[in-house]
Amino acid sequence: MTNPPELKELEQRTYGATYSDGVIDIFVGVSLAWIGAMWLTFPDYLSAAVALVAVSISPVMGRRRTFVEARTGYVKFTEPRRRRERRTYTTAGFLFAGFLLMARPLGSLKTGDIDWPVGPDSLITLLLALIAVVLGVIVGGKRMFAYATALIATGAIAAMIDPSFGWPFLISGAVIALTGWAMTRRFVKRHLRIEAS
Repeated sequence: MTNPPELKELEQRTYGATYSDGVIDIFVGVSLAWIGAMWLTFPDYLSAAVALVAVSISPVMGRRRTFVEARTGYVKFTEPRRRRERRTYTTAGFLFAGFLLMARPLGSLKTGDIDWPVGPDSLITLLLALIAVVLGVIVGGKRMFAYATALIATGAIAAMIDPSFGWPFLISGAVIALTGWAMTRRFVKRHLRIEAS
């Protein structure tokens, strides 16, 4: 008879498998790259670009669920796991809202508006890196720390060479999106589509 520790380990592996699809990573990466591109080319429409990302979250998550369940089936996790997942989503939501509240004023600044060693875009990437670290600790996702490193690195480079606003978002977003794409390809190979009977 399977004992509770074995059940917990099995659930952990199953939960990890259902979140190894890379769709969320692609969405986050493309969103960052999109915001960066808009910041570089049409900075006056930056708020609209961020709003488009915000309204896309729900439909993208719905499509992701359909995509994953078509290959892994529907999995109902235990109540403690579902509570933890709800707490994670709630925390991520609050972090994202806080980020938007802080990022919007920074986004309206120009290079010479603040006498700091880093520019507004570098500060925003550091905020995103902090969010990635917090989420990495909560969900135990090691790739979050790699994403945080990419964000910090691009922000530091921007501080040193002072490029146009948006480059840290564009570069780190591309890295995250490519990582997500590689995860999605691996997920599709490992989990063949379940044919309806």
